[in-house]
Amino acid sequence: MRRSIPLFVLFLITFLAVSCGSKPARRFVQPPQPTPTPIRQPTQATADCPTTAVNAPPVNNLQELLPGCDYPTWFEDNTGYTHDPAYFGDYAFLPADQTLDLGFGTARPAESSGSLFSKFEANTLTAIYQPSEQGFIDMIHDIAEPVIHIPGPDPTDPAEPGGSQWDWGNTYVYTPTTQLMTKHRNLPNVIHTWGLESTPDGLYAAVSSHMGDYETWTGEVFRSQDGGESWERLANKDAGVGDYRTYDIAAFNGKLYVVWNDALNDPCGLAESADGGYTWTRLPDFTGLVYCRSRLFVHNNQLLAIASARDGILALQTDGSAITHVFPDFRVQAWSYNALTADSQNRLYLISEDNRILRSGDLNTWESMAASDRDFITVRYWPGQDRVVIADRGTMGRIWLLDPNAQPVSQPPAPAPGIALDGSDVVLSWDGAPGLSYRIYRGDQPDFTPPIQFFYTGTPQTTWRDPGVAASPGAFYYEVRSQNAASDISGPSKTLGVFTYELVPGS
Repeated sequence: MRRSIPLFVLFLITFLAVSCGSKPARRFVQPPQPTPTPIRQPTQATADCPTTAVNAPPVNNLQELLPGCDYPTWFEDNTGYTHDPAYFGDYAFLPADQTLDLGFGTARPAESSGSLFSKFEANTLTAIYQPSEQGFIDMIHDIAEPVIHIPGPDPTDPAEPGGSQWDWGNTYVYTPTTQLMTKHRNLPNVIHTWGLESTPDGLYAAVSSHMGDYETWTGEVFRSQDGGESWERLANKDAGVGDYRTYDIAAFNGKLYVVWNDALNDPCGLAESADGGYTWTRLPDFTGLVYCRSRLFVHNNQLLAIASARDGILALQTDGSAITHVFPDFRVQAWSYNALTADSQNRLYLISEDNRILRSGDLNTWESMAASDRDFITVRYWPGQDRVVIADRGTMGRIWLLDPNAQPVSQPPAPAPGIALDGSDVVLSWDGAPGLSYRIYRGDQPDFTPPIQFFYTGTPQTTWRDPGVAASPGAFYYEVRSQNAASDISGPSKTLGVFTYELVPGS
């Protein structure tokens, strides 16, 4: 009888961390069909957020909006959907004077079912309404009426007979004075409503659609002159607003602008309309250079778009010229749909990939206002409170407040660890610096997203041992970050990995 003798083979590998023509307008009215509700709507019994979560580690310059709020549990109580452990979070803020509206998603927009519109007021977070959508992407105030418009990023409504849930796209109108939410399911063939813009000429929608066959894709622009109760289709792919998708729409300098692309995973471009959305011109200075997901942002008499590589900002001037501002040492966070905001002093804030909140007065020089291990995804200035509101994602996600009067932070340098084996122990070591401690992150995948969820332990030493992990088959990955006395955290180190697997002779 032949016996298999297991041999454990060990590998130590170091990774670099790498964080995927004019046509006549047609008017469409509300279709005569039922509007199904999600599996659960918020109730008074589940309205207020339970403050049972473990307090978050401090982040210099940031204070929690609602300390101890267990956002995932609160979300699940109000929607019936289980949060995604990595991508759950608040993807949009809309401030008023003393209130803050929030838009939570199970995961990223158009990824997983579950969406929740809520309000923070008088130190209380209250769930208001669950849209029938996969996630939450944005919300805007109407410029003339006291209402809020919310785009539906991906309908979860049941299919019509012989159709799909993409027979119609959704938008929502919330009236704060009456606390009434109205759902409009009347955008024909729309898969994703990505962006809305309220103008004196009406409400515009940037969408992704099919051509009636659920197979042929097009970007489109619609306009409503009755608050979303009916829509006109103004443009599709034939007008240059995207063979594949139209991602966002913004009014600037008396014109309309959309973000478009022609194929899945292609970078985007910018198109301009001077006639209210009927005809469009693609701008060569932006073609293939725009990051599709982040929203357009008007700032300091410029229209800003994130560069496709997330390594700079493209700024459209009022004379039609474009200026590129390249970031010195960072990139904008991926999967951040609302990554830009400006305070009362016209200083611009953004979210970086290495988990910082950065600020600039000229788009060229930047200062760190917070340096953490949190994957921030959303940022918005709250004028009524003179605070910048920030959200990070995942099971440990929080909502944070930043005082614009705070001083910039001094981020410590990232360590450069090495990895070795000592018997079945993994040993990490690095050169240290006075006054620093170190945070160790461990996971079973090479992508540490977000790092806070993989925090394992801290140490004041410059060496750390993980006992016995190489004694059985498996894989572990490690990162190390420095932390100073003020709790500012460095960027991540390179990712280190140890692999152990079994060899069976003769197999």
